[in-house]
Amino acid sequence: MNIKKTDMEEKINIAEILKNKPQGTKLYNWLYNTNVELDTISTTDKETAIWCTKQKDINTTIYFSFSKLGTMKGWLDGLQILLPSKEMRDWRKFAWKKGDLLINSSGFQCIFKEWDSDDYTKFNGCYSNSRDGYEDVSNAETAKFDKLDNNIAYGYVREIERKLGGILNLETLEIEKAQPEFKDGDIVCMMDRFDNYRFIFIYRNEDDENFYYHAHITRNGFVNLGENEYLSKPRNYSVHLATDLEKQQLFDALAKKGKAWDAEKKMIVDLKKKVELKPFDKVVVRCSEADRWSIDFFSYKAPNGYICAGDAWFGYCLPYNEETAKLIGTTKDMEV
Repeated sequence: MNIKKTDMEEKINIAEILKNKPQGTKLYNWLYNTNVELDTISTTDKETAIWCTKQKDINTTIYFSFSKLGTMKGWLDGLQILLPSKEMRDWRKFAWKKGDLLINSSGFQCIFKEWDSDDYTKFNGCYSNSRDGYEDVSNAETAKFDKLDNNIAYGYVREIERKLGGILNLETLEIEKAQPEFKDGDIVCMMDRFDNYRFIFIYRNEDDENFYYHAHITRNGFVNLGENEYLSKPRNYSVHLATDLEKQQLFDALAKKGKAWDAEKKMIVDLKKKVELKPFDKVVVRCSEADRWSIDFFSYKAPNGYICAGDAWFGYCLPYNEETAKLIGTTKDMEV
């Protein structure tokens, strides 16, 4: 068995690599010299286990369990027997993701797109640095390529975007139109492509490095407010006008803080407090909009209005205070 010593020394967490892979992903059990399929990753207080299956016949499924390091379950210091395939045994290469920048010994670079073979020995790429421009790459040999670090990849992607005049979406690997221009008060969603986290905020303005905002939802769900607050632009991000669902997330977070966004005034305002009347509270009442306001004592809320002292019914009822006192004897309206 030809296992790289560095793989064992580094103790690669295979469970971490496999946790987001689909059920049925093809793998190889070296101990039994057979192909298996990923089933589940299970975690308990004691250990994390990788479960794979092998269909022996129509009615029989064999289960295999491995430790998080790909050794026999319960033997972390044992030999690594779970491998990507019989032909390709490098877990670091198996962990390549769409959008990763790869390079071979000749300096040829391309962006990883997808596997082109079930044994992971071939892959397809795109945006290569060939002489003819950013071309696709088909059926490339996995063994001849390695992944470059994120700092180099960042520069490579920026150069692609500069030459092709847009933003490279690393999820779709399509060049998108340049960032739209936002105006003060727009509700915007920015996605950090490093961890796919979405920042939802009310746009104020921006410069080359930062977005300045009226309010934004933090990672723990709270709302930050401030005149000079800003979000630093990640190295690799996309940004768009917030969807209705994203807007509602922001509005709900503001409401929890007793705040709301006034789109006309372009400012954060206090939510009006809900008035809860108690029996014997002094109130200002009237039956209809055509009637004059008078004073009474609150009793209880009825399905079709308000009941006050003496079992009197009213259609409108406001708490008595310095402002509502001015309504008494008039038919004026007041928003509370």
